[in-house]
Amino acid sequence: MAGMRPIACATIAIAGFLSCGCSNPIQGSPSAEGMSPSNTQEVRQTDAQGTPLPFHNTFSKRWNSANDGTSYEPCTVGADRLVSLGIDPDSARDAATVDGQTLRGCDWDYFPPKSEFLSIYQIVGNSESLDWYKVQNRIGSNWLPDEVINGRRVGVASDKSGGCLTYVQSGTAGVVTGSGYGLLPSLPEKEICGYALDLTRATIDKIPE
Repeated sequence: MAGMRPIACATIAIAGFLSCGCSNPIQGSPSAEGMSPSNTQEVRQTDAQGTPLPFHNTFSKRWNSANDGTSYEPCTVGADRLVSLGIDPDSARDAATVDGQTLRGCDWDYFPPKSEFLSIYQIVGNSESLDWYKVQNRIGSNWLPDEVINGRRVGVASDKSGGCLTYVQSGTAGVVTGSGYGLLPSLPEKEICGYALDLTRATIDKIPE
Protein backbone atom coordinates (compact mmCIF):
# COMPACT_ATOMS: atom_id res chain seq x y z
CA MET A 1 0.00 0.00 0.00
CA ALA A 2 1.37 3.39 -0.96
CA GLY A 3 0.42 4.83 2.39
CA MET A 4 2.82 2.53 4.20
CA ARG A 5 5.95 3.55 2.27
CA PRO A 6 6.98 6.60 4.38
CA ILE A 7 6.83 4.54 7.58
CA ALA A 8 9.03 1.88 6.07
CA CYS A 9 11.87 4.17 5.03
CA ALA A 10 11.79 7.26 7.23
CA THR A 11 13.92 6.23 10.17
CA ILE A 12 17.25 5.13 8.68
CA ALA A 13 19.88 7.80 9.28
CA ILE A 14 21.21 9.28 6.05
CA ALA A 15 23.90 11.88 6.67
CA GLY A 16 23.68 14.54 4.01
CA PHE A 17 20.99 12.92 1.91
CA LEU A 18 17.43 11.74 2.42
CA SER A 19 16.11 8.30 1.52
CA CYS A 20 12.86 7.88 -0.41
CA GLY A 21 11.97 11.52 0.05
CA CYS A 22 11.41 10.87 3.75
CA SER A 23 10.67 13.86 5.91
CA ASN A 24 12.48 12.90 9.12
CA PRO A 25 16.20 12.37 8.50
CA ILE A 26 18.35 12.13 11.62
CA GLN A 27 20.94 14.41 10.04
CA GLY A 28 21.08 16.58 6.95
CA SER A 29 18.50 17.98 4.59
CA PRO A 30 17.87 18.26 0.86
CA SER A 31 20.39 20.30 -1.08
CA ALA A 32 17.97 22.43 -3.04
CA GLU A 33 19.64 23.97 -6.07
CA GLY A 34 16.29 25.26 -7.30
CA MET A 35 13.05 24.05 -5.82
CA SER A 36 10.68 23.82 -8.79
CA PRO A 37 10.51 21.48 -11.80
CA SER A 38 12.21 22.79 -14.91
CA ASN A 39 11.13 22.82 -18.52
CA THR A 40 10.62 19.10 -19.16
CA GLN A 41 11.68 19.45 -22.81
CA GLU A 42 15.22 20.27 -21.69
CA VAL A 43 15.57 17.88 -18.77
CA ARG A 44 17.91 14.89 -18.96
CA GLN A 45 16.14 11.53 -19.15
CA THR A 46 19.04 9.02 -19.24
CA ASP A 47 21.87 7.81 -17.05
CA ALA A 48 25.57 8.26 -17.87
CA GLN A 49 25.45 5.30 -20.27
CA GLY A 50 22.40 6.61 -22.11
CA THR A 51 19.89 4.19 -20.56
CA PRO A 52 16.48 5.87 -20.13
CA LEU A 53 15.13 6.42 -16.64
CA PRO A 54 12.00 4.36 -15.84
CA PHE A 55 9.97 7.53 -15.28
CA HIS A 56 9.75 10.98 -16.84
CA ASN A 57 12.25 13.20 -15.03
CA THR A 58 11.17 16.81 -14.45
CA PHE A 59 14.20 17.85 -12.36
CA SER A 60 17.00 19.51 -14.33
CA LYS A 61 19.29 19.30 -11.28
CA ARG A 62 18.51 15.69 -10.40
CA TRP A 63 22.22 15.08 -11.05
CA ASN A 64 24.15 17.69 -9.08
CA SER A 65 27.35 18.38 -7.15
CA ALA A 66 26.04 16.53 -4.10
CA ASN A 67 25.62 13.20 -5.90
CA ASP A 68 28.12 13.29 -8.77
CA GLY A 69 30.79 11.22 -7.03
CA THR A 70 29.78 8.12 -8.99
CA SER A 71 28.25 7.49 -12.40
CA TYR A 72 26.08 4.72 -10.95
CA GLU A 73 22.35 5.23 -11.41
CA PRO A 74 20.14 2.99 -9.24
CA CYS A 75 17.03 3.59 -11.33
CA THR A 76 18.46 1.90 -14.43
CA VAL A 77 19.80 -1.22 -12.74
CA GLY A 78 17.67 -3.44 -15.00
CA ALA A 79 14.22 -4.97 -14.73
CA ASP A 80 15.46 -8.57 -14.73
CA ARG A 81 17.53 -8.04 -11.59
CA LEU A 82 14.60 -6.50 -9.78
CA VAL A 83 12.11 -9.15 -10.86
CA SER A 84 14.47 -11.91 -9.69
CA LEU A 85 14.10 -10.48 -6.16
CA GLY A 86 10.34 -10.07 -6.33
CA ILE A 87 10.57 -6.30 -6.90
CA ASP A 88 8.16 -4.71 -9.38
CA PRO A 89 10.27 -2.64 -11.84
CA ASP A 90 7.15 -0.80 -13.04
CA SER A 91 6.71 0.67 -9.54
CA ALA A 92 9.95 2.71 -9.79
CA ARG A 93 9.69 6.20 -8.29
CA ASP A 94 12.28 8.95 -8.19
CA ALA A 95 13.67 9.18 -4.65
CA ALA A 96 14.11 12.96 -5.01
CA THR A 97 11.16 15.17 -4.17
CA VAL A 98 12.65 18.57 -5.13
CA ASP A 99 15.02 19.73 -7.85
CA GLY A 100 18.64 19.71 -6.73
CA GLN A 101 18.05 17.29 -3.84
CA THR A 102 21.19 15.70 -2.46
CA LEU A 103 20.10 12.12 -3.01
CA ARG A 104 19.69 10.42 -6.37
CA GLY A 105 17.97 7.10 -6.87
CA CYS A 106 14.73 5.15 -6.80
CA ASP A 107 12.38 3.30 -4.54
CA TRP A 108 10.20 0.38 -5.54
CA ASP A 109 7.38 -1.86 -4.37
CA TYR A 110 7.50 -5.63 -4.21
CA PHE A 111 5.08 -7.81 -6.09
CA PRO A 112 2.13 -9.10 -4.03
CA PRO A 113 1.83 -10.32 -1.37
CA LYS A 114 4.98 -8.59 -0.08
CA SER A 115 4.00 -5.27 -1.65
CA GLU A 116 1.48 -4.47 1.07
CA PHE A 117 4.01 -3.54 3.75
CA LEU A 118 7.53 -4.09 2.40
CA SER A 119 9.53 -1.41 0.58
CA ILE A 120 13.01 -1.10 -0.91
CA TYR A 121 15.14 1.78 -2.18
CA GLN A 122 18.61 2.49 -3.50
CA ILE A 123 20.13 5.96 -3.50
CA VAL A 124 23.42 7.73 -4.19
CA GLY A 125 24.95 10.68 -2.35
CA ASN A 126 28.51 11.94 -2.11
CA SER A 127 30.32 10.54 0.91
CA GLU A 128 33.94 10.21 1.97
CA SER A 129 33.93 6.57 3.05
CA LEU A 130 32.01 3.90 4.92
CA ASP A 131 33.89 4.75 8.13
CA TRP A 132 32.97 8.43 7.75
CA TYR A 133 29.37 7.50 7.05
CA LYS A 134 29.22 5.34 10.18
CA VAL A 135 30.41 8.26 12.29
CA GLN A 136 27.84 10.58 10.75
CA ASN A 137 25.10 8.03 11.38
CA ARG A 138 26.13 6.64 14.74
CA ILE A 139 23.00 7.98 16.48
CA GLY A 140 19.89 5.94 15.84
CA SER A 141 21.66 3.27 13.79
CA ASN A 142 22.76 -0.16 14.97
CA TRP A 143 25.83 -0.97 12.89
CA LEU A 144 26.18 -4.70 12.39
CA PRO A 145 29.36 -6.51 11.33
CA ASP A 146 30.42 -5.55 7.82
CA GLU A 147 29.72 -7.94 4.97
CA VAL A 148 32.04 -8.70 2.06
CA ILE A 149 30.27 -8.95 -1.31
CA ASN A 150 32.28 -9.52 -4.50
CA GLY A 151 35.38 -8.63 -2.56
CA ARG A 152 33.98 -5.26 -1.46
CA ARG A 153 33.30 -4.06 2.05
CA VAL A 154 29.62 -3.45 2.71
CA GLY A 155 28.29 -1.71 5.82
CA VAL A 156 25.00 -2.90 7.31
CA ALA A 157 22.85 -0.99 9.81
CA SER A 158 19.41 -1.47 11.29
CA ASP A 159 17.35 0.96 13.31
CA LYS A 160 14.86 0.66 16.15
CA SER A 161 11.90 1.38 13.89
CA GLY A 162 12.45 -1.69 11.78
CA GLY A 163 14.46 -0.48 8.79
CA CYS A 164 17.81 -1.68 7.51
CA LEU A 165 20.39 -0.34 5.05
CA THR A 166 23.60 -1.31 3.36
CA TYR A 167 26.37 1.03 2.26
CA VAL A 168 28.86 0.52 -0.59
CA GLN A 169 31.53 3.07 -1.49
CA SER A 170 31.62 4.07 -5.16
CA GLY A 171 34.17 6.69 -6.12
CA THR A 172 33.52 9.63 -3.83
CA ALA A 173 29.92 8.63 -3.20
CA GLY A 174 28.04 6.09 -1.14
CA VAL A 175 25.38 3.79 -2.57
CA VAL A 176 22.79 3.11 0.12
CA THR A 177 20.25 0.34 -0.26
CA GLY A 178 17.46 0.29 2.28
CA SER A 179 14.52 -1.93 3.16
CA GLY A 180 11.61 -1.16 5.43
CA TYR A 181 8.42 -2.68 6.76
CA GLY A 182 5.29 -0.63 7.26
CA LEU A 183 4.00 -2.28 10.40
CA LEU A 184 5.21 -2.50 13.98
CA PRO A 185 6.54 -4.77 15.22
CA SER A 186 8.74 -5.02 12.17
CA LEU A 187 10.22 -8.15 10.70
CA PRO A 188 13.19 -9.70 12.54
CA GLU A 189 16.42 -7.79 11.95
CA LYS A 190 18.02 -10.64 9.99
CA GLU A 191 15.04 -10.83 7.65
CA ILE A 192 14.62 -7.10 6.99
CA CYS A 193 18.37 -6.66 6.48
CA GLY A 194 18.28 -9.63 4.14
CA TYR A 195 16.14 -7.68 1.67
CA ALA A 196 18.63 -4.81 1.56
CA LEU A 197 21.53 -7.23 1.21
CA ASP A 198 19.79 -9.12 -1.59
CA LEU A 199 19.42 -5.97 -3.70
CA THR A 200 23.00 -5.00 -2.90
CA ARG A 201 24.26 -8.39 -4.08
CA ALA A 202 22.14 -8.17 -7.23
CA THR A 203 23.53 -4.77 -8.22
CA ILE A 204 27.05 -4.54 -6.83
CA ASP A 205 28.65 -5.67 -10.09
CA LYS A 206 27.18 -2.55 -11.73
CA ILE A 207 28.43 -0.20 -9.00
CA PRO A 208 31.84 1.23 -9.96
CA GLU A 209 34.52 1.06 -7.31
